[in-house]
Amino acid sequence: MAGNKDKMVKCYDCKHGKYMQWMKNPIICECNWTGERYVAEAKRLCSRFEENTSRETPEVTHYDHY
Repeated sequence: MAGNKDKMVKCYDCKHGKYMQWMKNPIICECNWTGERYVAEAKRLCSRFEENTSRETPEVTHYDHY
């Protein structure tokens, strides 16, 4: 799947993300490749996307203040 630039993907489904959420805001993904942050559930084009093949849901770190 890596290198597929034509398919819309969600960062939440990628194995290269670190996930965090502040209060009840959307989950944010910090990309391990670029260091940039994206809304994890938003669809986007990404040439570095690799599907997370583990059956577990990604771990999300929750914060109660900024």
